Amino acid sequence: MAKKFEKGNSNGASIDIVQRIIDYIEEDIYEELVPNIIAAQFYMSISTMNSLFKSVCNLTIMEYVRNRRLSLAGQELMRSNIHIIELAFKYGYETPEAFAKAFSRFHGFPPSFIRRTYPKIKEFNPMQIILEIRGGWDNIISDEQPTLRTNQKHTEQEKGLLNCYDENTKINGGLTMDKKSYEYRISINDMKQKKDWGILLRLAKRLDDSGIKFKVDGKTMIFAHGLEFKLEKICLTFKWNEEQKILNFFGKDGKAEESFSGFKYFDTMFEGMKVRCMFYGECQGDDTEELLFRNAEPVEVDGKIIYVQTLEFYIENAEPDHKYYKMVEDWLKLRVMS
Repeated sequence: MAKKFEKGNSNGASIDIVQRIIDYIEEDIYEELVPNIIAAQFYMSISTMNSLFKSVCNLTIMEYVRNRRLSLAGQELMRSNIHIIELAFKYGYETPEAFAKAFSRFHGFPPSFIRRTYPKIKEFNPMQIILEIRGGWDNIISDEQPTLRTNQKHTEQEKGLLNCYDENTKINGGLTMDKKSYEYRISINDMKQKKDWGILLRLAKRLDDSGIKFKVDGKTMIFAHGLEFKLEKICLTFKWNEEQKILNFFGKDGKAEESFSGFKYFDTMFEGMKVRCMFYGECQGDDTEELLFRNAEPVEVDGKIIYVQTLEFYIENAEPDHKYYKMVEDWLKLRVMS
């Protein structure tokens, strides 16, 4: 039995508590694990615990417990001669039928298949939260024109935008909001990641209703063109001088963090999805819609027009060994052929 969390350490919901909850689950994975029992260990209400866990891990506590148990059950079936009925009871299922149904949903085949066909099982490993703080002053490049640098490593998207969309950057359409023609029409009902699409669409509608101009950027641009993968976060770019307006929209205090000259951002949450809000363009001395929508194009999603960074821009700025590069390259070739 895992050690009970000390009440004196529970002041304020923190990421540290989420890691402690995960550790508790891992130690008691074969014991009875339900929300009220787990919450009692940490002197938290069930609703507070669930909200905190979901916001950090992007899944509920019971989804985490179920994924871990079914992953372990698959491994145990592969390496032992344990009976399925014993396995069902061991991992908290009241009947072998309930276990087989849950197992099939998770792995894609019933437990009886494992010893007959030796299929590849799915693995859901213990989660570990790692916080990393980088930055701080490094050195001064020039005594005459002091420029501050940090140790921060830029993302691929940031590296491709260090020039702040200057004149050397190839422009690929979408220069103004007046562009009405579009090639991409997406129906959420046809997509696999319906939940992520729904969150993106609802956020886009709320931003439009608030009169906020934006475009979909980062890796989300690939997703928003219909090349699906599980979204880790939604990346949006806004006008440089509307930082406070965007902070107010998300109910966020403080200010955006400057990562390099001409780029600043902040992270927030919307319906359980992490959202990165980015601002480019200070170095242009310009804050027009033309700058915001440079290299963007309209995509229709269930009748709603969303402006998205072009895939051509991604190909020009991403590294060829990036895991989505070939996906985008093949899709662009197919579009040219068609």
